[in-house]
Amino acid sequence: MAKRSRGEVSPPAHVALFEATALNARGVKEQLVARSFPTASLKLYTSRTDPDSNLTDFGGEAMLVSSPDIDALGEIEIAFLCGTRDEGAKYLGWAERKGFLAIDLSGASLGDNEVPTINIEVNPEAIPIGSGVVAAPHPIAQFLSTLLAPLARSFAPLRASAVVLQPASERGERGIEELYKQTIGLLNFHEVPNTIFGRQLAFNLLPSPVHTGKQGPGGAAPPEVEREVGRMLGPDAQVTIEIVMAPVFHCHSVSLHLELSGSPARERVIAALRESEGIRLQGAGDPITPAERAGKPGVAVSGIRPTGRDGGYWLWAVTDDLQSGSALNAVRIAETILARRIAERTH
Repeated sequence: MAKRSRGEVSPPAHVALFEATALNARGVKEQLVARSFPTASLKLYTSRTDPDSNLTDFGGEAMLVSSPDIDALGEIEIAFLCGTRDEGAKYLGWAERKGFLAIDLSGASLGDNEVPTINIEVNPEAIPIGSGVVAAPHPIAQFLSTLLAPLARSFAPLRASAVVLQPASERGERGIEELYKQTIGLLNFHEVPNTIFGRQLAFNLLPSPVHTGKQGPGGAAPPEVEREVGRMLGPDAQVTIEIVMAPVFHCHSVSLHLELSGSPARERVIAALRESEGIRLQGAGDPITPAERAGKPGVAVSGIRPTGRDGGYWLWAVTDDLQSGSALNAVRIAETILARRIAERTH
């Protein structure tokens, strides 16, 4: 949460969630509650028409979800745009028209040079003043920029090559459901659904569409994620990414190769990583797999080892996006906006 001086209290904000029943919206709601975000009012909207989209919960209490109408929104200061890219795109223009700041977790604004991409651990100074849209990074870009930023600050120029294992939750609740149905179907020698992933994911690995030309809806393209990471880290960081869809329900994992200038000793690399609030260094015997990190906060890092070449290192890292990725980042952006109000009020 944004740091406060003694006696300072963040003013409550009028908050809205669009596509409030989506999986990434669930992460935002959990973080708002866990971090005691001060809300003057909370509005929950969805354009989805299935019965399950009419009701959700917030802080353990059931809440109705309504269909959004730009002319009947009432007062909103901060909005979280959730759901898919197509869903988020419906609301991008509403922020300027109605005078609120929208934090886009849907990916609809990514790639727009007029919209800053914000990782609160990396470039909080890029958050605009006033209304408009800021983009929360793609979960992979969020993960890698958090991991690489302290290294880029200490050992520029930096080069990194990442192989990211992407979970089914990247495709939302439907992705989780399809992986579950595929697993059950294969164990029972039945045909498996492939609407979301385009092919069998259970007991399998799906390479990037760069190699196959096939991709289910909502997947990430490595060049797009590379550009996002580059925008946040700056021109002194060169990052290449390969994405593999893995048959796990939650957590992104990465095998990362680094080339660091100055040929730093391993102790210096560890010290640089410790500077980041969002990174947790694990001991040699600590579990660091998607199964063990699911539901836990932070980017867990282990296996930091030199490659034998000057400045070369391998490391392994895992993060649960719902706990430590885009949702937490989006709420921390909102906290930073409230902290600015305190600063403006005291000057």
